Amino acid sequence: MARKGLPAILAAAVAALAIFAVEASAAGGGSSATVTVSGTQWGVSSCYIGATEGNVNFNINDFTDLGINTYRVYGGMQRWEQQDDDGVFGSPTEAQIKANPNVINWAWWDNAITNPPNGSDYWWSGDTGLWQGNATTMLTALHNAGVRVVMTLRNVDNNKNPAWASQLNPPNTTDGQNEWWEHVFATVYELDVRNNFGVDDWEIHNEPDNSGQGWAGTLTDYENFVNLTSDAIKYVYATYLPGRTPHIYAPVTTGGSSWPDSVMKANSGAFDSVDVHDYNSDITSYVTTVRGQMAADGFGNAPLWLSEWGTYKGGYNNASKGVGLIVTNLIRMSSPATYVYGSHLFTLYDWDGFSGGFQNFQGLINGSGTRLTSYYALRIATRALVGCRPTYQSTTTQGNLTAITTKDASGAYYVLIANNAASTAYTTTVNLSALKTTGTGTEWQYDATHNDVVVATPSLSAGKVTVTVPGTSAILLKF
Repeated sequence: MARKGLPAILAAAVAALAIFAVEASAAGGGSSATVTVSGTQWGVSSCYIGATEGNVNFNINDFTDLGINTYRVYGGMQRWEQQDDDGVFGSPTEAQIKANPNVINWAWWDNAITNPPNGSDYWWSGDTGLWQGNATTMLTALHNAGVRVVMTLRNVDNNKNPAWASQLNPPNTTDGQNEWWEHVFATVYELDVRNNFGVDDWEIHNEPDNSGQGWAGTLTDYENFVNLTSDAIKYVYATYLPGRTPHIYAPVTTGGSSWPDSVMKANSGAFDSVDVHDYNSDITSYVTTVRGQMAADGFGNAPLWLSEWGTYKGGYNNASKGVGLIVTNLIRMSSPATYVYGSHLFTLYDWDGFSGGFQNFQGLINGSGTRLTSYYALRIATRALVGCRPTYQSTTTQGNLTAITTKDASGAYYVLIANNAASTAYTTTVNLSALKTTGTGTEWQYDATHNDVVVATPSLSAGKVTVTVPGTSAILLKF
């Protein structure tokens, strides 16, 4: 009896498996997929892709290798004016500076950017393993490499240092306003008039809505601070840098903050670029919210920057972070509904904080120059996306796949595909026929065992090519 019943049981099992396979395929669980590329331009990719600084290293060759074109630097009083540069609080006044800029103690400023304490421009941020070098070396290298520096201006840092600046946190007295106006004037003048570092992008503080980052004022105080800071910046440009235009960023707030809407509504021309942070694993929700506020508040055409995104909790040694957090979000940032003009991943190099573990953050590169796996995720995405390239909507038949197509200045097309399925590989047919029908290309792969390496030279046939996209991976095709 058992032997006679076995074929029937097997047949039933095969039928059940077939039904399951059909249902799984219909639900998006199959192992095949299609990416269809539109022949009509969708928008443009992010113009600037880069990272925030870290304090253990700096090597301009990393920027060249990554293809990144912007770097965020935390300037401010603790970094370059840890003591009042002339020892007299409230002096010189704004009027005195305008009458004669040499009332400022330029010997202090020249020394600050060339001869920092303990030989490191990061002397203020940690006590071990700090990069040995000065601001002049760093800013010169960045300028010569064409990297756009976004400079943060802070009266105090996240530890509320320097102590003397507590008198102008916020600067609501005449003396406090004089000191802050002088500091901003001196920073811009030192970096761009006395030197030629080409810094034209200025952030007004860092997360002023987060008391843990040092700002001790209210939202209204910050709005006044924006006006005061902007006035000093614009004065330097109008008086000493004819033909150059500063770009001023606000409010540089935490993810989910309600401040951007208020600050934009209060703006009377003090800033021209909207700047927020977004550490969500998917940047879509908050970026969509801010974009809606920008449209309503008269900033619909202004640049939106994410000057911090990614993670401060570590994990860049995991390919899942590289694919899901970095590549997928960069694709989103180059898509029209969630478009981001420029962004800084937190952070390029490690932060090595003070004894006790305070302020320790993992970057893409450590103090010895070792590159974590997510470094290569940034590199494969940047190759496809950086530089305001024309984009083409790339529709996928699998929800785990996110894709986009771009065109570079030479006319080459790049198809970037991220697979966020943990272990499911998709045999994927890419249909590029609306843009290109023939040609042999290059295929790069990023995953846990492929650090953005060339794996094939595929050919288009009638505009189509089939590739395998492994689980937790990114594939880049260039034709």
